[in-house]
Amino acid sequence: MHFLKIMMKNQIIIQDIVNQIDAPLEQAKSINANNDIEAIKTWLLEFKNSPNTFTSYRQTAERFIMWLMQSGLNLKQVARETIQEYQDFLQMPIPTDFWCGPAKPRTSNEWKPFVKGLSASSIKLNLQILGSLYQYLIDAGYLNRNPFRLIRSKIKTNQAVERFLTHREWQYLQEYIEQMPRTTPKEIFEHERTRWIFNLLYLTGCRRSEVINATMADFINKRNQWWLKVIGKGNKYGEIPVTNELLSALIRYRKAMKLSDYPSPLETTLPLIFSKYGNQKPISDSMLYKIIKAICNELAAILQLTDPASSYVIARVSTHWLRHTSATHQVDAGIDIRVVKENLRHSMLETTMKYQHTEADSRYDETISKFGNKSK
Repeated sequence: MHFLKIMMKNQIIIQDIVNQIDAPLEQAKSINANNDIEAIKTWLLEFKNSPNTFTSYRQTAERFIMWLMQSGLNLKQVARETIQEYQDFLQMPIPTDFWCGPAKPRTSNEWKPFVKGLSASSIKLNLQILGSLYQYLIDAGYLNRNPFRLIRSKIKTNQAVERFLTHREWQYLQEYIEQMPRTTPKEIFEHERTRWIFNLLYLTGCRRSEVINATMADFINKRNQWWLKVIGKGNKYGEIPVTNELLSALIRYRKAMKLSDYPSPLETTLPLIFSKYGNQKPISDSMLYKIIKAICNELAAILQLTDPASSYVIARVSTHWLRHTSATHQVDAGIDIRVVKENLRHSMLETTMKYQHTEADSRYDETISKFGNKSK
């Protein structure tokens, strides 16, 4: 009798273990988030040391979670069809008066998530960022599937970069800057600063954030070679060779700013670009952008009659165009593509290869010279 009781007790224990094994496992969490907002905030903290990335990712996630809440959904309920609906929404956010409005600070009562619908490339980037968010939350145990991985993009990823200036257009810019007025100390400052900005961005291929956050002490000399240290995208450290042309531009700018010819390791608080005349504080991100746009718009207006094609291109130039132009011109100069990759701090060679336009140029020249060139 005693034996039977022991057997029955053990059977209950065994059955209980079997039942527990058969029961679906509850996925372990690696974050303490209790809701979607907390989960997104945890993900965003991963980018707190990359301000530009943080701002871009926050905007993307913020728009998405607002749209989901408006639709009565949460992150776990998103299906592939939901993503398609969101793609359509990004192209045309409706009702417009609810979602769109003039650009305002996020703290303003008049702030709206959108100014207008997004372009195809911006929509694609948004979906890629959200896919990264989902994968992070899967790894963290908060979600168990990523519907964004089902997207089959129709946009080719190996398309050549087209947002760059030709050598002639770059020459136009240099000539225009040299013609800037220099009659007063302030005009001399603005001319020298503008000249330095364009040369710095073009000859280094730096991103806007990289030059804003760098100091004169980041120019270093080792083994009789000058290099520029930068902290790039994703806090990636890089060193860029300083060409003779860039070194000459640096010396000229420093002389104009009443500094010694060469930078010192002690100049850790001296910015690469001064904010304004009589002020050695670093230039802001928005001011740097405005200077480049103003110069390009002025030049584009002048070129409308003599070279309308170049005028159209130059009017579209933004800061990042100078990085693309630098990469393209480095490749054109015959620099090994692997060296250009290191100069631009690209993670993948395929990214750098987008700046190779020689094959397309040769194909164009071959076709034009041998086909369809009979005069009427």
